[in-house]
Amino acid sequence: MTVITFRENHALHASRGHPERPARLEAVRDALAADPTLRDLRRLTGAPASREALERVHPPAYLDRLTAACRGGGGSFDVDTYATPHSLQIASETCGDLLAIMDAVCTGEASNGFTISRPPGHHASPERAMGFCLLSTAAIAAKHAQSAHGLRRVLVLDMDVHHGNGTQDALYADPSAMFVSSHQTGLFPGTGAIDEIGAGAGEGFTANLPVPAGTDDAGMLAVYESVLVPLADRFEPELVIVSAGYDAHRLDPLGGLALSVAGMTDLVRVARRIAERHAAGRIVLTLEGGYNPEVLAHSVVSSLRVLLDAGAVPSDPFGPTRQRGPDLTDLIGRLRRRHRLG
Repeated sequence: MTVITFRENHALHASRGHPERPARLEAVRDALAADPTLRDLRRLTGAPASREALERVHPPAYLDRLTAACRGGGGSFDVDTYATPHSLQIASETCGDLLAIMDAVCTGEASNGFTISRPPGHHASPERAMGFCLLSTAAIAAKHAQSAHGLRRVLVLDMDVHHGNGTQDALYADPSAMFVSSHQTGLFPGTGAIDEIGAGAGEGFTANLPVPAGTDDAGMLAVYESVLVPLADRFEPELVIVSAGYDAHRLDPLGGLALSVAGMTDLVRVARRIAERHAAGRIVLTLEGGYNPEVLAHSVVSSLRVLLDAGAVPSDPFGPTRQRGPDLTDLIGRLRRRHRLG
């Protein structure tokens, strides 16, 4: 069984003219309602994430600053990242919903799930809000799975066009959580180089897969099959968490990759295959970027179809790019050598 979460109060987190806006989830909501298979998916609602759950990633002083900022009426943490009086509550509920799905999947109540929410989380580092993000949701979920369910190995895959620097920071020294990020080189936040592979006991458990602008479906899929899959086979995760960003699409205003909805759906299909091979099918998606609302809606629908049925046909009215992407043969070779994959 596939479960989802969705809250209408996400619209209370909004800033006029900002690309991370309520229209993103409104488009997804309408697309789900129009799909006869997806409209009846079971919806979970979790309690707001506890302070204990948040403090597994974020120190108390940071959470206190967020609380004070929102109680004071909100404002801007940087040029990209804002808060309203309601933002911390919404972000905490988002985390709580993700943890509820995590609990359902880890106890066998559900096979998999998708937290359809905003704001995103993968740029929020333990001590800093940035890149539209307030709480490091994927990292919080990974720590919860380990603490509450005793999982020893969790794979966090970030498929957003931007590097998931906050998730990486939170998990960088942790050998029980492998973090893999595919992203466009040279974009915000400027991190995610091939040589960023973890630190201390966590060295070797971070893998960054930066690809050049214009990378298309075939190129990105080759990176996943040639690098992600053998990394996962070596790590043998007991759970797969996907930071599901859809701004790698060719029509996204904030990215420069050339993937299609079908191509991004294939990446989710690879992640599901890894979960089936190593984690008894346990896979949870949490929404990150994707700033063309119509593209985002079709992408979420298509990913949910994969969670329900690995052979499902994606919903892709936009089609693939007509331009051939760059040759990634040399890059794949470098990545395989860096991670000792032969």
